[in-house]
Amino acid sequence: MDENIKSKTQLKQEADDIQELGIEISKLPEKKILALSLSEDAKEAIIFYQNIKKNSAKRRQAQFIGKVLRNLDLEDVKKELFEIKNTSLLSIKIQHEAESWREKLLSDSESLSQFIDTFSPDLGNLNQIVLNAKKELTSNKKGKNYRNLYRLILESLNNSKSVP
Repeated sequence: MDENIKSKTQLKQEADDIQELGIEISKLPEKKILALSLSEDAKEAIIFYQNIKKNSAKRRQAQFIGKVLRNLDLEDVKKELFEIKNTSLLSIKIQHEAESWREKLLSDSESLSQFIDTFSPDLGNLNQIVLNAKKELTSNKKGKNYRNLYRLILESLNNSKSVP
């Protein structure tokens, strides 16, 4: 028996996997879908899938997406999708780290020198923003300086992450 012949079960599983990939792609914003290296038909079918509300229509459209995607080489698309997901996860991680640093800076005065040593931020008005944010925090209102401190920390973290 030829080893390259696939069973009916294997073929169905591959078709289901391709359909799931299409559904996963449909969870992306339209702008990112359009940037993927897919055919125009596939992009159009996936974007159309996003707008369908009825379950039976969604199922039929998902099957159609699978049919369209079966004719394409999906290795590049899978790599692009992997990059998009990892970029999003990294961005979220950096945002959480920025929030953590903001809390440290507002609660511990020694953490300011540690932050400066670690990230070498723009020192123009860092100290003033930290002091004003502490005042806002003690008066139980998180205002402009609280947000500006976060932005400054986030910018410093992004600059340090971009340099390997």
